[in-house]
Amino acid sequence: MIEAETLGLGAIAPELMLVFVSLVVLVMDLVMRGRDSRRLGWAALVGLAITGFMLIARFDQPSGTALGMVAIDKFGSFFKLFTVAALAVVIYFVMSDRRERKHQIGEYYFLLLGAGIGIFFMVGTNNLLLLMLGLELLSLASYSLAGFHKGEKRSAEAAMKYVVFGGLSAGVMLYGISLLYGLTGTLDLAVMAGGELSAGVVGDPDTFHRSLGVAIQESPRMVGVAMVLILAGFAYKITLAPFHFWAPDVYDGAPTPVTTFLAVASKAAGFGALLRFLWVLFGAEGTQAAIHDYGLKIGQLIAVLAAVTMTLGNLAALRQESIKRMLAYSSIAHAGYVLMGVVGMTMAGFEASLFYLAAYYFMNLGAFGFLLYFEGVTGKDTYESIKGMGYRAPLVSIAMVAFLVSLTGIPPTVGFAGKYMLFAACIKDGFLWLAVVAGINSAVSLFYYIKVARYLFLSGPTEATAAPQPGLVGFVAVLAVLTVLLGVYFSPLIEFAREGMQVLTAG
Repeated sequence: MIEAETLGLGAIAPELMLVFVSLVVLVMDLVMRGRDSRRLGWAALVGLAITGFMLIARFDQPSGTALGMVAIDKFGSFFKLFTVAALAVVIYFVMSDRRERKHQIGEYYFLLLGAGIGIFFMVGTNNLLLLMLGLELLSLASYSLAGFHKGEKRSAEAAMKYVVFGGLSAGVMLYGISLLYGLTGTLDLAVMAGGELSAGVVGDPDTFHRSLGVAIQESPRMVGVAMVLILAGFAYKITLAPFHFWAPDVYDGAPTPVTTFLAVASKAAGFGALLRFLWVLFGAEGTQAAIHDYGLKIGQLIAVLAAVTMTLGNLAALRQESIKRMLAYSSIAHAGYVLMGVVGMTMAGFEASLFYLAAYYFMNLGAFGFLLYFEGVTGKDTYESIKGMGYRAPLVSIAMVAFLVSLTGIPPTVGFAGKYMLFAACIKDGFLWLAVVAGINSAVSLFYYIKVARYLFLSGPTEATAAPQPGLVGFVAVLAVLTVLLGVYFSPLIEFAREGMQVLTAG
C-alpha cells in the first residue's frame, strides 16, 4: 500500500468546525436560558452548512494522515458529507415536529452535533483506538437522545435498553480489539495488513509489529475469536441479526427525529467503519495472500448473516401495526442488503454498498418525513391513523408511495439502481444463492410497503383534515423527486462511490 502523506492540523478543519458549532449551540442555550430553541436549530444548520462546504472543498485534495491517526481521504469524506446532510435533515425535522416543545430543547441540537463529531472520527480512521473513541462518543449522545422525552415511559425504556445493550456490545468489541492488538502489536489496520509474511515483523524494525498473516498461521483460533468479537460490535451498531433485538423497541420509543437519526446517520456510520475495517485489512492492494484468503472466509460468514438479517427483518415487518416499527424492521432488512456487496471482498461489491447507502439516504429520510408529518396530524403512527388520508394530503402521500417503491427496489427509482448493483456484484463474486434470497425478500417486502399505500388511497376518503405544513411537505416532495431522478440518472452517485473506494485503496 502507498504510504499516506502526513498532514497538519488544518486537515481536520471540518471536524474542528463541528466541535466549534456544538460549543456555540451549548453556550447560546445557556445564555438564552432555553428560550426560543429554534434559534439554536438555525445556528446548528448554518454550522453544518459551513462544515459541508469545507468537506466539499477538501474532497479533491491529496489523501493523507493527520495527527497520526485521522485518515483524510475521499472514503471518509463520503460518510462525513452523508452525516452532515443527514444531521441537517434531522435538525429540520426537530424544528418541524408539531409535538415537540419549542423551548428548553437546546440539548437536542447539542447532542446531535456531538454524535456527528463521533461519526466523523469513527469513519475517518484506520486506528482501532480512535474508531472506538468515535463509536463511544456517538453512542453516548445516542443514548441521551433516545431518552430525551424523560416524562414518557416508552422513551425512558428505549434509552435504558439502548444503554444496556450498547454497553455490552462496546465491551465485547473492545475485548476483541485488545486481542487483535496483543496478537499483532499494533492498532493500525494498514500496518496489520502490510509487510512480508516470512519476516513476521512490519513497520519500524525497532518496534514489534507482527503481521496479521503471521498471527493467522501461529494463532488461528485467537484471531478467529478476536474477529468474531469485533464483528459482533459492528453487527450491533448496524442492527445485524442476531444483534438486532434492541432496534425495534428503541426506534419505537425514541422521538421520531431521533429514530430518523439512528436509522440513517448512525447506521451509515457503522457501515462506514465496518467497510473501512474489512477493506483495509482484507481487500486492499498489497494485502498478504494469507490475510486476503482469511477475509474471504469472513465474507462467507457475513453472507449467512446477511441472509438471516434480511429474512428476519422482512418477516417481522409483515406483522407490525405501527408504521414506525415497520420502518424499524425494514431498516434491519436493508442492513442485510447492504452487506451483499461486502461478502466477496471486491472493489465492485464495496462500491455497490456505498451506492446503496447513498440511495438509502433519500428514500428512508423521506419515509420518516412522511411519518413525522402524519404524527403531527393524527398524533399516532399506526396504519389505521392514515386511513384515507391520501385524499387529504395528496402530495406527501404520493411522495411516500415513491419512497416505498424505491425501498422495494422497483424501477425507475434509486432503490432499484442500488439493488441492481448489489445483485450484480453478489452474483459476480459467486454468491448466487444470496442474490436469490435477497430477491425473494424484496418480493416479500412489497406486501408491507404496499400496505401503507392501500390505507392511504384504497380505504376511501376520510373526514379528518390535514394540517398545513408546507415546509415539511415540500421537503418530502423534493426527496421523492430525487429518489426517482437518481434512479434514472445515477452516474454521479456511482462516480462518488467509485472515487471513495479508489482513494481508500491507494491510502
